[in-house]
Amino acid sequence: MVSTVKRQSAAVMFTDIAGYTSIMASDEEKALSLLKEKRKVLKPLIDKHDGIYVKGTGDGTLSYFDSAYKASKCAKLFQESIYDNKNMNVRVGIHVGDIVLDDGDVYGDGVNVASRLESMSPIGGICVSNTVYDELRNKKDFDGIGLGLQSLKGVGKLVEILGLKGKKLQEPNPQDYLANEIEIHKDDDVPSLAIIPLKNKGSHEDVFYAYGISADLIKDCSRAGSIRVESLDRIEKISGYESLDIKSMASTLSVRYIITGTLWKMKDMFQLSIELYDTKRSKVIWSDRWQESWSNLSVIQNKLADNITKAMNKTIIGKSNVSSNSEAYEYYLRGTHKFWKRSTIEDSEIAQKMLIKAIELDGNLINARILLGWTYYLYGDILKGIDIYEDTLERAKDIEDKPSIAMTLRRLGIMYSDVENDLLKGLDYVEQALSIAEEINDKILISLCLESKGAVFSKQDLYLESLECLIRALKISEEIGHNNALPQIYNNIGHHYIWSVPNYSKAVEYFILMQNSALKNQNHPLHAWSLCSIGMAQWCQGDYKEALRHFEEAKHIVENLGDKVVIAELGIWISLMHFELGNVDKARDEIEKSGKIFETVASQRNKFEFVATNIFIRRELGLDYEIKELDQYLDAFSKDKRILHCNDWFYLYITTDNIDFLDSAYKRLYELSERVDSKLRDKLFNYPLSRRIVEEWEKVK
Repeated sequence: MVSTVKRQSAAVMFTDIAGYTSIMASDEEKALSLLKEKRKVLKPLIDKHDGIYVKGTGDGTLSYFDSAYKASKCAKLFQESIYDNKNMNVRVGIHVGDIVLDDGDVYGDGVNVASRLESMSPIGGICVSNTVYDELRNKKDFDGIGLGLQSLKGVGKLVEILGLKGKKLQEPNPQDYLANEIEIHKDDDVPSLAIIPLKNKGSHEDVFYAYGISADLIKDCSRAGSIRVESLDRIEKISGYESLDIKSMASTLSVRYIITGTLWKMKDMFQLSIELYDTKRSKVIWSDRWQESWSNLSVIQNKLADNITKAMNKTIIGKSNVSSNSEAYEYYLRGTHKFWKRSTIEDSEIAQKMLIKAIELDGNLINARILLGWTYYLYGDILKGIDIYEDTLERAKDIEDKPSIAMTLRRLGIMYSDVENDLLKGLDYVEQALSIAEEINDKILISLCLESKGAVFSKQDLYLESLECLIRALKISEEIGHNNALPQIYNNIGHHYIWSVPNYSKAVEYFILMQNSALKNQNHPLHAWSLCSIGMAQWCQGDYKEALRHFEEAKHIVENLGDKVVIAELGIWISLMHFELGNVDKARDEIEKSGKIFETVASQRNKFEFVATNIFIRRELGLDYEIKELDQYLDAFSKDKRILHCNDWFYLYITTDNIDFLDSAYKRLYELSERVDSKLRDKLFNYPLSRRIVEEWEKVK
């Protein structure tokens, strides 16, 4: 016979007779009589309230209903009906959750929770979860007494529990429930949390399991609105973080709550333990332990995220990473670990193959899709990234995962803004993402969307609108203490004062804020980028010596990190500074080194800058050069709506002798000068490159 399995959400009711085993041992006839009487009263009530009686479990019963109200009404009438029977000591538990129907039997998370609620109920009483009570709040025939957020051991969930009140209902005493109650975050400040990477207790080759689950927990908890969750990157960059005690870790990261745990994979089983520590109260406020089949790991990971955010008094919206396919989940974890720990282009390609395999096995593994699309974008294949994200968007909509919809829309906006003639489409996507982020009140996502919107506005040369978005993003991040976001926002505002409204001193002020924040967070990549940004501002001012110093310092940091693409990008700037300082041999050496790296990593990102600078320097040095590749980029760029700085147009003019580029440089210089006051305008026209632009334009014209 073929088994028919169906999944649905339902209100599950569990009942049992307290002390039934003892009664059975002393008086079997009396016990059987009680059981018969119980079912005689209960079954008609279940039918009357459109419930389904599934089975008896000794002295217990399992049934389910299509609404929490019907289940609760049935339970209340049942307890009232047996109130005068002093031998019928029944407990009832009700929960709304997911169940699996399989050949007449019912199991699943909803059943497990209802069973635990029944065991926690007082004799003659009814315990319900908050998902049940949400449907009863406005019903005049129901009232409840709160028992707090309870840890249901063996089920692995934190559930807010209430006892129903009534003249013929035994009400629970809240004092009896304090032992398992979780003290949730109730202070006015935004909860701050660090999830320390789970310790891998299995073999070394299994380390990716612990890494991937930790990364997902951080990502999921960050989706709970006004909550600050430290990034995995920042935690891992703290020297010796594994050996730091909890309070030292909390102090270093400036967080109140610390999550620690272990993961041990044992063939087809796993053992996972977790602790949530509150440094303000100096106590563990929740801990749990699971030992289950490997196939349940993604489900447990989602329970963990739910539990952590409930303790923070927050709620996660959307679950994008539950997979019933354990092989798919394993490929996803392997791919995640391989990509974020990559050191070569080959590592990225291996990660992509793993993520593709995960998606082939489980098409609704949204997190795998989001990461895969981003890997293609980072390595220059924007159109491939767009294709993946367009499909991801439809998948996320199908499962109504709003955070993933917003994240996908935001990244599509970024990608489309990097594709010729698609700035308006990019802006539309980002605005859709922002609208959803505001709807679900995800402050971190709101800030990210505002940053992206500001970037798209900047590419359209809508500089006032761009700055407004960036300032809003900055205020939100400062308000919620989202320290991870601040360096990037400082950077974006600083670049606004380079490329859109020239105020190079102000730009450097923001870059120094970025640098200080990056150093405080031990974020070495952003520290390197802050140095590079300072160098760009100095380049614009003609201070090539100081610019070179900052570019070289940034490159030294990046070389230690092993990011070859960024090393090549910095080589472009270093080469240009050497050329401006008259160090022609060094300029040639640096640009050739960068060229070799670009060939190795096969990245298109910033390839235009490399090609243009390489040809410019080789031409100026009297060396052979091939302009054909630059022509291809210029042809594409002529259709692009993005705005270049006047200095960029001038270098292109020198490289190609194209008067149109000189006109663009001159026009752009005067556009920028009109955006600042007279004092800054005078400074702008006195910078070396500005003077060269004006002099060359006057000479040619």
